[in-house]
Parts: sequence; structure tokens; C-alpha cells
Amino acid sequence: MKSSPAAATAGGLCLLAALAWAGAISVGGGPWEPVQSAVLAAGLVVLSTAALVGVVMKNSRWGRRMAGGLAAGELGLATAITLSGWWWVGVGMAAATLTLVAGPWLAESGRGRAPTLGPPARSVLLLCVLAGLPVVLAAVSVDGLGGGWAFAALSAAAAAIYAKAVTGSLFVTRFVVPAAALPAALTTPWPGWTVIVAGAGVASWAAWSEDARLAVRPLVDTRPEPVPGPTPLRIRSAGEAARSRPAPDQRGDRR
Repeated sequence: MKSSPAAATAGGLCLLAALAWAGAISVGGGPWEPVQSAVLAAGLVVLSTAALVGVVMKNSRWGRRMAGGLAAGELGLATAITLSGWWWVGVGMAAATLTLVAGPWLAESGRGRAPTLGPPARSVLLLCVLAGLPVVLAAVSVDGLGGGWAFAALSAAAAAIYAKAVTGSLFVTRFVVPAAALPAALTTPWPGWTVIVAGAGVASWAAWSEDARLAVRPLVDTRPEPVPGPTPLRIRSAGEAARSRPAPDQRGDRR
């Protein structure tokens, strides 16, 4: 499906803004520890790549919302990062992205295209919350994460297995993530524990919805039909059938 110029521009600016902020963070422009800086920079790039796919390839509302949320968050990060060339590029790209996704341009450009079928809304919300929690935790926890590191790793792992509809992923999002939130919040300095509590609450609410269940347990089999082809079984069957045929009478040919 061919993307519109507005969607391609918004998706490209979203990714470029994330790369600019990753550069600003990587050169030590923020108050975070090296490990937190690496998690924050890598998380921004990964999330912006997902938003790029949602905006450009899928023509989806969740892609536009993710791009807008990332741009707003990056502008918030600007208050904690020292001025540099990366800073000015990041602010400009994030502001341009937010302007594009918040205005009517993407909606107008997408009216001529048929939107592709996508996952249910709350399943997308669940995935975005689980994937975004490590990034938000690393951003707000200037004094260290403490027990929040274990919860951040669990949230990222839950997002990965839920995105692939692995068996047991719904159990992890409904039971394991909320259960781990309480001890993680008690061992994480402020304001990190507030992010854990709020994120786990939203994730739990989304995980117990019907949308989240249908995303990994559809009511119908959505797998494509197997395509006929020269499988080894068919090749062997064809060979056995050829050998079982009677040989032609060669005497009639000699006459």
C-alpha cells in the first residue's frame, strides 16, 4: 500500500527525532547513569520505529498516537538535557512531528486509502504500555531504579511475547506483571514507583479486556491455507505412482 506524503513525512520525522535525542543522551547530555542512558536511547529508537510502521505502512490511529506521545515526551526530555546541536535538532524534529500528527493533515491524506485490518484497540494499548514502561522508568528515575530494573525487564519481556502471541503471554500480562508491580514499587525511589503503579494498573486493565484476549486467542483460525507445492511427500507419492504403472509394450513399437 502506497503511503501518503504527509504520513511518510510524519513517520520519518518521528524516527529522526528519536535518533537525535538518542545522540544527545549518548554524549552525556542528561543526568542519567550510563545504563539508564543506554536504555532510554535504545527505547526511543525502538518505539519510534514501531510508530513509523504504524503511521506509514498501516495507516493506523495507534501509530499516529504513538508518534505524538513520543514527540511530546521528547519535548519533555529537553528540559533535562543540556543544550547542544543534538538538542536543537531533536526539538525541531519533535515539534514538527507533533504538529503533523496533531493536525488534520494525516486524517485528510488517509481518507483516500483503505485502512488495513489491525489488532483490537486495547491489545495495542497493552503492548504500548508494556513496551514503553522501561523507557519511562529510565527517564524519570534520575536517582536510580532500584527494584525497578527487574520490573522494567519483565515489562519488556511481556511485551515481546505478547506481540508474538506466545502461549502463556496472556497469563503473564494478567497475573505476573501486576503481581511483580507491588514489590518493585516498594523498592524503587520516587518518582519511579508512581510510574510502576500507574503503568501496571493500565496494563492490567487492558490485559483483562476482551480485545487483549482476542489478539492472542482469536475465535477463528486466522492462519493462511497451506499452499500446494512440491513437498517431499508429494514427490515420493508421484514417484511411487509412476513405478507402479505397467511398462509399455515395446514389441508393438518395433513392428
